Amino acid sequence: MRLNTLYILGFTLMIFGLSSCIDELNIDTEQKRNILVVEGMITTENGPHKISLSKSAKYGSILEDDIKKEQNATLFIRDEVGDQVFLTEGSSGSYFTPADFKAEVGRSYTLSITLANGERYISTKELVPEVPKLNSIVLLWKKQPSLSDIQFTSGIEVYANWNDPEDEKNYYLWQTSGLFKINARPDLHVSKNFFGNPVPDPKDCCEECYVSETLGGLSIFKDNLTNGNEITHRVGFIEDDGRRFMDKYMVILEQRSLTKNAFQFFDLLNNQLSIQGDIFDPPPAKIGTNIINLDTPDEDVIGYFGVSDVSRDSIFLDNGIILENQPSRILNDDCRVLPGSTTEIPSFWN
Repeated sequence: MRLNTLYILGFTLMIFGLSSCIDELNIDTEQKRNILVVEGMITTENGPHKISLSKSAKYGSILEDDIKKEQNATLFIRDEVGDQVFLTEGSSGSYFTPADFKAEVGRSYTLSITLANGERYISTKELVPEVPKLNSIVLLWKKQPSLSDIQFTSGIEVYANWNDPEDEKNYYLWQTSGLFKINARPDLHVSKNFFGNPVPDPKDCCEECYVSETLGGLSIFKDNLTNGNEITHRVGFIEDDGRRFMDKYMVILEQRSLTKNAFQFFDLLNNQLSIQGDIFDPPPAKIGTNIINLDTPDEDVIGYFGVSDVSRDSIFLDNGIILENQPSRILNDDCRVLPGSTTEIPSFWN
């Protein structure tokens, strides 16, 4: 769920709550605002690093104005000694740092934005905290509780192991990605004829692909109860979908540092994403930001400009830890139709 969607959802729920009052509440729907949404982070790894800009839909009617990508904006990042780098616009609403740009531990950075209409925004200073190195990645197979012995969810739990520094407060975020090989059957591909009936439509290519994926989920942690200890913490789950573990699977883990303010932002975001729709859920809340409008400081902005140090490690999954495989789902198509797929064999695969 995007940040602007969460904000609009909170506003919508508030309106529905007010409508249950006895007295009629007249709301002027002509008072509509577009809210700037900023998404992006720079790290101590080489770029390009991406910053995305958009304006949320108007409150009055989501059909009247869809999410708008902000084009032709001017963005630059500046550190505390005055060095700055400008971002170049790529696809609509996406801006990139040079490929050789990377943040440095101990330095502070601000993001400056000037939209095409002249509106100016700036982030507060973000200091890059050092992140401890990963000791190892631990993988464990898990079968989720189910009422059926035939249909169940299973997969691999991913744990990070590291030594937390003493005498300092540390905040962490993890991003898990994967790389796997898939064998497809393009010769069994079918399509539909004029009447909607399936007919054989074999393809000449391709049977073997290597698929890269970024796994969803937001995993964060603070060391207030474990300061200075060796820590093993669950940071992700890779579901067995009948394709991922047909052959070798490579797990890539990034351990990132966060500032205290960035942690609080992601913690609140995580709480909102966990809402299930029952009476025990926390009420929807407005997600904070570290970005302000220079001309109208009280204007609402959604998003956070973050900076992180990164420790990266990878491991190949040993299929021996999978106690029960899910039924295979053979792709009867060109394997290149899968997002993130390529027929080029990674240099390190063998």
